[in-house]
Order: sequence, then C-alpha cells, then structure tokens
Amino acid sequence: MSAKFQQNRATWCGMTIRDFCATILFSAVLLAAPLASAGDDDLDRLRDAVSRGDVMPLSALQQNVRRAFPGEIIGVKLDEDDGIFIYEFKVLQASGRLLEIEMDARDGKVLDVDDDD
Repeated sequence: MSAKFQQNRATWCGMTIRDFCATILFSAVLLAAPLASAGDDDLDRLRDAVSRGDVMPLSALQQNVRRAFPGEIIGVKLDEDDGIFIYEFKVLQASGRLLEIEMDARDGKVLDVDDDD
C-alpha cells in the first residue's frame, strides 16, 4: 500500500481528514458570512456593546445554543430591533429537524424557538 493511499485513509470521526477540514472551513465561512453582510454601523454598535459588556460575545451565545439545542449551527443572523441586538441561530439536529432559535444578545435568553419541520 502506498504512503499516499494510507494518508488518504486517515480518518477522524468517520471522515477523511481532508473532508473534515473542508467541513470546518465551510462552517467557518457560513457562520462569518451573516456578520460580514451586516452594515458597518451595526457592526460598530455591536462591537461597542460587547466591549461595554452590554452584549455577550457571539462565541458565548453559540456555546449556549449548542448546550441547549444539540446539533450543528448552520446559520447565524443578527438583527437589531429598537437598539436591542437579537441573534437568530439555525440549528440542524441529527434527526434532520431544523430549528430557528432567537436569542437576546444581552443575556443569552431564548426568545423564540421555531421548528421548521
């Protein structure tokens, strides 16, 4: 067996290393895209609110979502309503159910859960 063939057979969690890396890269781009499309003013206000401690960092909110709603976060959207930042997370569960979770960015409180089944 050639070294190249053996290298391609290396797996992690049932995926080849190459497929796993591609999945991670795709997920990172998917999660960053909604924030990149937000207006500069929104991002500046959000950044200021995080630095003041008025809003929780996105990474902390993602951890809360992962704990409460097991599955893969496939989308994140940021909305601002009357000066209140609200995140909408789309979570694909292992069962195939797609959940939309609205979360208050200030305290991580779940405001709404929609089952898009």
